[in-house]
Amino acid sequence: MARLGVFNKRIERVCEIGPGSGRYLEKTLQACNPAYYEIYETASDWAKWLVQTYNVVYQPTDGKSLASTPSSSIDLIHAHKVFVATTFLTTCSYFCEMERVVREGGKVVFDIMTECCLDETTLELWLTSGIPWLYSMIAKQFAIDFFCNRSFSFNGNFFISLKPGVTEYFVFTKH
Repeated sequence: MARLGVFNKRIERVCEIGPGSGRYLEKTLQACNPAYYEIYETASDWAKWLVQTYNVVYQPTDGKSLASTPSSSIDLIHAHKVFVATTFLTTCSYFCEMERVVREGGKVVFDIMTECCLDETTLELWLTSGIPWLYSMIAKQFAIDFFCNRSFSFNGNFFISLKPGVTEYFVFTKH
């Protein structure tokens, strides 16, 4: 994220979708020290722990929207290992919400499983891994076009491990 300029400007307000145990939340707090950090987490036990541990704002969650967040109010919105496990339409709903809540100059960061993550060898690893088949794929160009057709620029992408394969991260800036 840092390599693609996410933390180059001051970040005052952050929204994270699905922080879970707070693994990425903690790193983001260290990287930008925002004045305000809100979360949308469907696991209430994790959410309560994150509020107590990191003093973040826990927003009511319906699993498809960011209804409690005002439009154009967020400098950085991010999700990690969330959209690999949601349905296509749920992911699209969140994409629309991310577009709505991020302010001009703000960043959108997320990972998805794209066709670039599923070469023949990796696909075979997934099929034989014994890991429950909870993951879904979204075409890389669909994700890029979705945001670029809505006044965003594509800053770049990178891959991160999701055993036995990888997911592809995307960084966008709203203009």
